[in-house]
Amino acid sequence: MTNTFRATLLAVLAALTALVGATAAGPALALPADFTVTAQNPTVADFNNIVTFLVATPASDAAKARNVEGGESAVVVPRTVYNLGLFRAPRGSSTVTGPIVRKGNVATVNLHARSPGRPDVNMPIDFVYQGNWKLASSSMCKGVKTVGLPIYCNA
Repeated sequence: MTNTFRATLLAVLAALTALVGATAAGPALALPADFTVTAQNPTVADFNNIVTFLVATPASDAAKARNVEGGESAVVVPRTVYNLGLFRAPRGSSTVTGPIVRKGNVATVNLHARSPGRPDVNMPIDFVYQGNWKLASSSMCKGVKTVGLPIYCNA
């Protein structure tokens, strides 16, 4: 009984922390509500902004869907990461670094993300160009598995 109570209390505290972080801290970076990266030769900063938009802003599901390869069906991943506050202030952080490795319409960069109580994420991630640059489904699924989120991922 005590373990169930403790687990419930921790879940409630985590939800409250995420809520307070979302309302008090606000987005880490001011990006437009319709943000996408359409440049043919994006920079590391462009890719970093996509990650920031997905995990550190309260953007709508439709806006986030435009920045992930799976569209609306893949939004559950960035929405969950944002709602938990994992890789955004005040609980965590994420940064994309180079070099950018291009192969056709795929670009690979490195993601470094951290959040207390979760394993640090240091992994290559892919973006695909489909009219604008989108975080690849395979990279989202790899991140879900690395962090241990209880989300089904089909990529």
